[in-house]
Amino acid sequence: MVSITARNVSVVFPMVGSDSRHGSKLKKKTGRAATSVGGKIILEDDHPVGILALDHLNLNVRPGDRIGIFGPNGSGKSTLLRVLGGIYPPTAGEVEVTGKVSAMFSLNLGVNVEATGLENIELKGLMHGLKRREIVELIPEIADFSELGDYLHLPVKTYSSGMRMRLLFSIASALNPEILLLDEWVSTGDKNFREKVDERLEKMLDNTPIVIIASHNEKRIENWASRRIRMDRGKAHIES
Repeated sequence: MVSITARNVSVVFPMVGSDSRHGSKLKKKTGRAATSVGGKIILEDDHPVGILALDHLNLNVRPGDRIGIFGPNGSGKSTLLRVLGGIYPPTAGEVEVTGKVSAMFSLNLGVNVEATGLENIELKGLMHGLKRREIVELIPEIADFSELGDYLHLPVKTYSSGMRMRLLFSIASALNPEILLLDEWVSTGDKNFREKVDERLEKMLDNTPIVIIASHNEKRIENWASRRIRMDRGKAHIES
C-alpha cells in the first residue's frame, strides 16, 4: 500500500568554516530568541554550529490524504518536502516511503544540458525506475504536451528557461506518480501553456493517491487540504 511514515525525523544543516566564523558574535540568547523566520540556531560555546531545519517530525500519510504545508520563510516547508522525496537524508530518525514519488519542486534534478530533449526524457525515466520500453511509450505524450517539436532533437542548453520547464513538467506529469510532492502550485510557460499545466495538475491532484503541497497561500491550503501542517521554526504542528 502507498504510504509515508516519518519517525522522529530531524534535519540539521551544519555550519562549518566561514559560516561558523561569520556567526562567532552570536550570543547564547540568540538561539532562544523568538523570530518569525528561519530554523533554530544551534549553539555550542556561544558559536553557531548548525541550523535545526526540521525538529522531530512524526507523520503518517495514507492513500486519499491531501496534505497542505504552510508557514513563514525558513520554517521548514521545503526541507520537509525534500526529506519525504528522498533528496535530503534525515540527520536523525527514519523515513519510510512506499510508492512511486514525483517531486515537482526538483524538476532540474538529473538534467543533462548537453543531451537532447529526447535523451533527457530517457534519463529522467530511468532515474524514476522506468524500463526503456515504458519510456518509449511515454515519449509521444510528452512530446505532444510540451509542444517543443524539433527542439526535442536539440541539446537542452539551446532551450530558453521557459522551454526547459515545458519539457521537465511534461516529463514529470507523465510519470503517473503514486505520491505527488509540490512546492507551491506549479505555474510555467506562457498563458496558453499555463492553462494546460493547470488542467493537468487538477487531474493529477484528483487521481494521485497521496498529494502533499507546501505553499505560502494559507487560504488555498485551507480550501484544498484534508489535513494541514503548520511549520514553525522546523516544528511541524499537524492540524486536522
